[in-house]
Amino acid sequence: MADPTRAWTEFPDAYAWMYRQMQSRLPTRGKGVLWLWAKIRRRDLLSHCRRSRGKVLLTCRISRERVLLSEFDDWHRVLNGSPNLLAHPGESDDAYSNRLNMVLDNFFNQVSAAGVEHEPVSTWPADLRHEIEASWESIFDPTNYPRISYWQATVHELRAEDVTEAVRFVD
Repeated sequence: MADPTRAWTEFPDAYAWMYRQMQSRLPTRGKGVLWLWAKIRRRDLLSHCRRSRGKVLLTCRISRERVLLSEFDDWHRVLNGSPNLLAHPGESDDAYSNRLNMVLDNFFNQVSAAGVEHEPVSTWPADLRHEIEASWESIFDPTNYPRISYWQATVHELRAEDVTEAVRFVD
């Protein structure tokens, strides 16, 4: 089971939002969240492993119904309390960047006008909170993920029978 006392405390609103998403989207229940890589390039995983001396890499097979997948890079919009905006099919990088900047400027002008620009998202007026949280929903739809992207998985628990391999990285 996940132990919520071991959770990273720097982004409480983002983690609370992810937990609520798990509660509404998964049939499982638990008090915390375990984070796993669901899809990562081998070279990037190896890079992480090289910095993990003394730790253990678990390879797991978990039934899809117990896992909430999300796109790792877009998850950072949630962590940063920023709207998530998907690129339109065929949209150039410049066009997307211009549209994104316009959306962000407009949204954060509203946040500033509400006087909550340095406050946690959970304290924002309901309309702004709903707007930003609705934009985050797209991180759960794999059809929105770029071809080359990292997928993260969140689960309430990891069972012994889920583990197919364990490798300890020597100090």
